Parts: sequence; structure tokens; C-alpha cells
Amino acid sequence: MKRPWIITSILLGLLLLFGGVMMANPFQDRQAALHRFEKVFHEILNRYVTEVDAGKLIDAGIEGMLDELDPYTQYIIESNSHRIDALTNGAYGGIGIRLGKMGDSLVVVSPMDGTPAERFGILAGDIIVRIDSLSTRKTSLAKASQMLRGKAGTLVTLGIRRNGGKEIIYFDLVRELIKVPDISYSGLIEPGVGYIKLANFSKFSSENLERAVRKLDRTGIEALVLDLRGNPGGLLSAALLSADLFIKEGETLLETRGRIARANREFHSRRKPILSDDVDMLVLVDRGSASASEILAGILQDYDRAVIIGRDTFGKGLVQTVFTIDDETRLKVTTAKYYLPSGRLIQKHDFGEDVRLDDLLEPDSISFYTANRRPFSGGGGILPDISVESFKRSSFEKDLWRMGFFFHYALDYTEEQPNLGLPFVADSMVLEDFRTWLLRRSDLPPSDLEKYIAGLEERIDTRSSYIDSLKKYQSALQGLSSLMWLDQFDQDSERITRGIEMEISNIIGGRGARQAASLNTDPDIRVCLESLGKEGYLDSLLMSPTYSRAY
Repeated sequence: MKRPWIITSILLGLLLLFGGVMMANPFQDRQAALHRFEKVFHEILNRYVTEVDAGKLIDAGIEGMLDELDPYTQYIIESNSHRIDALTNGAYGGIGIRLGKMGDSLVVVSPMDGTPAERFGILAGDIIVRIDSLSTRKTSLAKASQMLRGKAGTLVTLGIRRNGGKEIIYFDLVRELIKVPDISYSGLIEPGVGYIKLANFSKFSSENLERAVRKLDRTGIEALVLDLRGNPGGLLSAALLSADLFIKEGETLLETRGRIARANREFHSRRKPILSDDVDMLVLVDRGSASASEILAGILQDYDRAVIIGRDTFGKGLVQTVFTIDDETRLKVTTAKYYLPSGRLIQKHDFGEDVRLDDLLEPDSISFYTANRRPFSGGGGILPDISVESFKRSSFEKDLWRMGFFFHYALDYTEEQPNLGLPFVADSMVLEDFRTWLLRRSDLPPSDLEKYIAGLEERIDTRSSYIDSLKKYQSALQGLSSLMWLDQFDQDSERITRGIEMEISNIIGGRGARQAASLNTDPDIRVCLESLGKEGYLDSLLMSPTYSRAY
């Protein structure tokens, strides 16, 4: 059990070692605190009732110190540095979840396309309350990432609370080798409209993006849809080099401001745009778009180069710098904030309980303006120019994803039909085959009525006379429930067809084919195409003084 006086003493020393708190007389105060730390540490090692592991004690002190800061400042042990390594190596063993923190809660920022988490129905915004048998309350991002990642083929169980509910839903997921492609898909949505799904910002993202843009441009596109939904960010340099592809030379792209002079920097575009201004740009964002994604979207919005479509982004605008401590550990420290060309801040204000970091920097002004004088407020992420409500799956469809039925059906179907090609289209015969396949299973998701019946059984005392009446009508209710199940299947048939197409396409052609199949019924893509079809509509948005519109 950790003792507060031990941790406090260690923290004081570590604050000195890492250049921590500035005091009235820095040298004397640091020397006195360091002496106090060394003395307490020495006494613990020599006099404590049991043998103490000095390394573990120091690590605990460091973790305690970082708990007082924002959730993005992390102590990284080499064996746990998967996220940083994935940006350069491109793969790791895990389940494909991008994590964030909201207060003490561990939140799914987004599941990655084609991974176990996405296939089995993990959703952006899900709160992970348990990993295997352990509660995640107050678990750091670094620790949670360590627990989720591991050797491919091993099992991890997640307990998830969804949509503010109290019920915990459990998912058994098998880890896979998660490859992190920068561009999961690029192609034409329809003649003249290019589409690029930029999934990550790593070392070669801008190069891959440039190749994809040039390839589409050679087809004579009139519009480009850049999809940043679910993109959690990555390397700042990759975001700036990506913005460099679309903004004219010499313009300010980004400014960082921190407490020390070295944290204050300005970045400017250094080349001519590779895409003509005649080509319309639309950028898709959502709650899962964070950090570098918000930088790229914000730059394009500030210069009125693109219309932003979707939902408010995550709101992470803090700069992290990674310092090597020794051969086995690194320290990722928040050193500054990002400011867009208009001067507005991306970072949401409630990023942590400790407000000391905010106090070091000036508060944000209320209004900022794009190149065409469109007003925005600072802080809280990127607000879309066209707001689209999130599509809400029915509980029935959620259960189909959660229980892996689409994925397992796709495996069975492709085994029976080995010569399938792309694009795969699920016709009415395939839909009916899936229905029959489901009805043969013994683990069908319960209908809403069945859930209600189960709730009644839990609430009624078994000794009550009501229980006999309930049992009497239970058989009839089960029959009605089956009819309701079939009705729900018919109501969700379009969404179910999309799920079948996505999973079968994934098996036939991989992640890119799965992404292409998902576009057919994507509501955000539909808004893009409808907006492009209205003469002069996008230009009017970029010239209008009103920035947020519901679609």
C-alpha cells in the first residue's frame, strides 16, 4: 500500500530532477528539497519493515507526480511505448482502439477500421470500465494501453458502459497484429469526386497523401473529400506537411505557445499547392478526429480552402515533447498549446482537473476570423461548417456487431463462395441467407421485449403470486418476441445489408475494400454529394459570416 508521505517526498525530489516548480530562490529551494528527498529515500531503503524495490518506488513516485498534470503527460517504459513506436514501425499487437480520457473515465476515441474492436461493435464514446478483471477507474492512458496491447492471438475482455447507461456490456476480443496504414482507402465516390481516408499521421503520411491526391487529380476530379473521421492524430510534422499540400506558399500554418521560449514557434507553408483552387475540398470530421487531424482541418478552414462537414472534433491542442530519460524509459511532456492561423485554440478547456497549466497562458479571446472573415470561437475543437447528426444504430444492429455476427457470417459465406470479386453487392438473396443463418443460431441477440421480460423477472419476488401469472404468459410473450425480432430485422435491413457488404468485402480485399463498401450508405458522404450538387452552395458557405449550420 502506498503511503502519502513517501510519495510526497519522492515527488518533491523528482520535480527537481525534471526541472519542475519555479520558486522564489530556485537554486536554494531545489537543493533543500533534493536533500530532503535523498534523506527520506535513504531512510526508507534502510529502515522500512520489509525490503523495498527502489526502482518500483521511484516509478510510483513519477506516476503520482504525473497524475497531477494533464492526461497526455506520460511516463513511458520502453516495453509500453507501443503508440510512439507504431508511428514509425507501423504495427503492434492489440485490438485496434484509440483511447482518450474524460475526467477519470477511459474513453474510446475511435475503433480502427477492420480491427477486432471495430468488427465486434466497439463505438466511439464507449467508456471502458474494466479490462479483464481490473477496474479502469483513474487508470492512466499509458497503463490502459499497456493492458490492451499484447501478443497476437491472446484474449482480452472489455467491460464497456455505453451512452451514459448503467449496464456494463462485455466484449471478448482476440488481439491481432494491428497495422496502422496512413491511408486506408482512396478512390472515386462517383465520377469527378475523389475520396481519401486518412487514418493516421505518421512519418510518411504526407508523402502517401500527396501520391493519393496526385493520382486522383490525374483522373480530372472536380472535388476531393478528405476523411479525417476517427483519426486520432500523430506526428505534428505530418499534419503540417499535409497542410502544405493545399495552402499557398509563405502562409502561417500553426503557432505553438508555452511557458518557456523554446516552446514558442511558428510554422509556415513552404511550397505551392498541388491541387488547383478550382477543385472543391470537403473535410469529414467527428468526435474521433483529434490533435493532428484537428490541426489539418483547422488550417484548411481558417484559409477557407475546405468546407468542414460532420460533428465537433475531440478538442486536443496540446503539444507533447518526448524526452529520453534512460535506455528503458521516456517522458512525454506537454510543453505548449497549438494555435491555428486565425489565432484560435483547438484545446478544450476541461482537459484536466489541475488548472495550473491554463494559468500559465493567456485566456482565449471570444472571436477569431477566417481569411474570408467568418467568425469562430476558440477552444473546444473544430466546429464543422455543415453539422450532421451522428447516425444512431438500433439496439438490434448494435447487438449484431457486438456479438460478431456480421464477421462470422462473412467467414462462412466466403468459404462457401470462394470466387467472389469486388465490389461485392449483397442482394436480397444474401440478406435472406443471413436471416436464415441467424435463426439457426442459439445465441441470437434478445429483442427489446425479451430484455423487458428479463427485467420483470429480476424485479418480481419469486414468492409473489405475480410470478405465476408471468410464467403463464411467458410462452406467448416469447412467440410475440420472435415476431418482433423478425420485424426489427426488416426495419434495419438496409443497415444490415451494409454490414454484410463491409465484412465480406474486408475478407475479399482487405481494409480498403471494406472502407469502399461502407461509403455506399454513409450519411456524411451523402451530405457531401448533395452539397456538391447544389450550384454555388459550397462557395456561399465559405463567404458567409455564419459558421455553424445544421444539415
